[in-house]
Amino acid sequence: MDVRVCRGCKKMFQYIAGPTLCPNCKQKEENMFQAVKDYLMDNPGANMYQVSQATKVSAQLIEKFLREGRLQVSPDSPIALSCEKCGRKISTGKLCSECKKEINETLVDMKRGLVKPKTDDASARMRYLKDKL
Repeated sequence: MDVRVCRGCKKMFQYIAGPTLCPNCKQKEENMFQAVKDYLMDNPGANMYQVSQATKVSAQLIEKFLREGRLQVSPDSPIALSCEKCGRKISTGKLCSECKKEINETLVDMKRGLVKPKTDDASARMRYLKDKL
């Protein structure tokens, strides 16, 4: 049994998986997410300050929802994040599509470098040492 301290209310709780929030704080955060989502659906042109004031949700938590990909704002919204790699403006997540593509290509290239081609060459076969008796 894993017991942790909730980072929200600082109470101890039985931790199973996910963020270190007790069930009550998880539910409160989910309710805040829903409030922000509903507000943005009704007011797509609102900026971060307006959303934060209207929903009573901190700007940091709203940014966290955007970074996690749970929220996505319209392209004409004044709310924007920066790509963590190149700094371009993005509406959700951590990376822009170009940086995601670049990282994916790098990983594919690295994978190709790790996989060795199979050969039927005699020198590639396993050899055994014979005992000298």
